[in-house]
Amino acid sequence: MDTHQSLTEIFEHLKERNLSAAINELEAFLSVHPHQVNSDRLHALRTDYQLMADYWKRGFKDPQLPSLYQTLLQRMYVLCANISKHYGVGHSSYLSSVYMRIRMTARDWSPQNIREELEAFVSDAALLELEPENKREARRQALYQQHQHQMNVLFDYIYTSDIWTNGVATAMEGILLSPTVDTNDQQLLVSAIMLSVLEHFDIAKFRTLVHVYEQASDERVRQRALVGWVLTIDSELAFSVYPEQIQLVEKLLEDEQCREELVELQKQIIFCINAEQDTRTIQKEIMPDLMKGQSLRMTRNGIEEVEEDPMEDILHPGEQERKLEKVEESFQRMLNMQKQGSDIYFGGFSQMKRFPFFNELSNWFVPFYANHPDVFEVMNKTGLNRFLQVMMEKGPFCNSDKYSFVFAFQQVVDRIPQNMREMLDRGEASINEMAAEELESTTYIRRIYLQDLYRFFRLFPQRSQFFDPFYFSNFRYLFFANPIFSKTHLEPSFGEVTAFLLKQKRLREASLLISNFGEARRDYQFWLMAGYLMQHMPLGQEPPIPGYDDLQCYAKALELKPGQEKPLAGYARALFSHGMYAEALETYDQLLAIRPEKQSYRLNRAVSMTNLGQYAGALKDLYRLNYESPEDVNVNRVLAWTLVCEGKYEAAEKIYTQLLAGDVQPDDLLNYGYCLWFNGQIEDAADCFHRFLKETELKAEYILQNEAELLKEKGITEPEQQLMLYIL
Repeated sequence: MDTHQSLTEIFEHLKERNLSAAINELEAFLSVHPHQVNSDRLHALRTDYQLMADYWKRGFKDPQLPSLYQTLLQRMYVLCANISKHYGVGHSSYLSSVYMRIRMTARDWSPQNIREELEAFVSDAALLELEPENKREARRQALYQQHQHQMNVLFDYIYTSDIWTNGVATAMEGILLSPTVDTNDQQLLVSAIMLSVLEHFDIAKFRTLVHVYEQASDERVRQRALVGWVLTIDSELAFSVYPEQIQLVEKLLEDEQCREELVELQKQIIFCINAEQDTRTIQKEIMPDLMKGQSLRMTRNGIEEVEEDPMEDILHPGEQERKLEKVEESFQRMLNMQKQGSDIYFGGFSQMKRFPFFNELSNWFVPFYANHPDVFEVMNKTGLNRFLQVMMEKGPFCNSDKYSFVFAFQQVVDRIPQNMREMLDRGEASINEMAAEELESTTYIRRIYLQDLYRFFRLFPQRSQFFDPFYFSNFRYLFFANPIFSKTHLEPSFGEVTAFLLKQKRLREASLLISNFGEARRDYQFWLMAGYLMQHMPLGQEPPIPGYDDLQCYAKALELKPGQEKPLAGYARALFSHGMYAEALETYDQLLAIRPEKQSYRLNRAVSMTNLGQYAGALKDLYRLNYESPEDVNVNRVLAWTLVCEGKYEAAEKIYTQLLAGDVQPDDLLNYGYCLWFNGQIEDAADCFHRFLKETELKAEYILQNEAELLKEKGITEPEQQLMLYIL
């Protein structure tokens, strides 16, 4: 067994509350990786465990035994977590360099000294106003340069710190809540704590994040703490080693505002992880329309302007207005995406993270401020600072993108024409400015922080060294599906979030959340959504509710609300997919009694009748549908197939000829092949089958298996079937 697997086994034993197995496993690990301090701590732990066991063996009934065992489990976890952290650092050149750099300094890392340094910076910054004007800016630059270096190192120290004691946690909590510490510093430290807990759960740091969320007066600090404790919940440890997690979370959920923020946070995280998909939508669907409207084209050398044709207005009057309308629609679509929460700037700014600034870990999390030493010069450059100040204060960008924007702007500033520079300085140019009240809203504050996090975990060169809460396989980002929230005050909001996930077409996540509903919450909406999920989930995926299928889920919904259209429609589809065509036909009759004008119900009713061999009745409905919607390909497909089943091959051929002249579906080829075969056109049928098999990559036997009963009904003998396989 390799070393990493050995450490994993130890944590598994702890999650199973098997302390003796964990102790034995750690002893084996330390025999291979000797470390005197850790061996001494393990020896002390084993000794205490043995004393407890000896006392118990003598028949004494100790009421403190459960709490003592829990304490030993927690001591063992702290020891293992610290060993695992140091092992990880030692086996990563990046983490090792970070760890050694900060530990080799002579800096005092006590919370008391950290607090004094942070408070001293605030005092020094305030005293800058008393400096002579000719010295003030130089002094400001020097002060912020020194402070940013201190914060970079402090960030790395906290991220790589061991499991905190309660005393350290209380002291750090005081720093994060103190009005005498700069809010930017507090926000940065909250992010460092979150990163540390993501790597190895630490109940003291987790408790700190919870308390800061509860008590912070600065909303930016508070929202970072919210994201921090939510993403670092470890339910396996909560139900085994640290039940305090459950108590802390349950207390938070008593507050209505907290519950509302959690619902909104879950939705915002989903929008975040949609960033790449949204980028593709913008690049493929929106940007081409915007460029056409601006008479631009994309070339290998970049974007070029296209000269307008002077005859265009004569030959195509009104075309220019239509183009402008299309541009406006596309631009409005992008703005609507942003308003809904989409990260529309990810694609553009993701290409701008190669500046040296982003080599420093803490810079991915630092709030934007004009005095940051890396942007101070350009932000205070005469003639341009007005434009940049407006952009940074009111622009809809996350902090990471603001820094990117400034660096990119710095590279082109000298090439900007003088007249444009004057316009920029007057503040006459900006991008999608946001209102002050929106900038201060908790929704916006949370959104830009999540975008900062997402960029870090997707774009930081050393991102593989960090636990990624947005990674799809661990589903940490889907915190509503965490068992710790089941049967809590948050559960009434599960339905809203599940419906949101379905709307976003995130069926896997919706399925995970559905499985987290307590039985008491299985209401009408629950069964309706569960039925939909089971009807649409990929083959091979475990059903979200063991023992149920889509048919049973819709039946449950109908028990709670008989005769409702939505569950009836789902129930009808489920019956059809289960091959229960007579029951499906009956259900579609009920649906048509509710909505006689709905074409899809009539069409599905006709398909059910066709599968039952009631061709005449089906054709009656289909001819009517075809008359009402002659161009509807779905109606034409069903009509053609029903004509084949009825033996009206020439009429069916005419429809298939039309279908194959348009957007050809593989089933069109297959069904037309049957039509030709039944009508004695063997070679043409084989040609259709061959094209169908080529497109679907199915085996030739599928042709016979798919409609075995119909082939028999049409008098196609077994030798004829084998001959068809032969010529395919």
